[in-house]
Amino acid sequence: MEQLVRHQVERMLRRKRHANLIFTPKTRLQEDIGLDSIDLVELAINLEYRFHIEIPDPELERLRTVQDVLNCVDAHLTADYSV
Repeated sequence: MEQLVRHQVERMLRRKRHANLIFTPKTRLQEDIGLDSIDLVELAINLEYRFHIEIPDPELERLRTVQDVLNCVDAHLTADYSV
């Protein structure tokens, strides 16, 4: 499951910036990829749609790196499965 999530997140980021970057967990969303606040909101909407989760605004504001995004999605998926 983790690989699928990672692949989907990287695909969304590449599509957003047409970037051929090599993403690492430490890749920063704003500084390295160039996402602005609108891009982050669009990313959250895409993640919510793709993974059937809901990311609250305060949580969205804490996303700084690719690993933060992966952790966020994983936490929501894990919470959904434990209910």
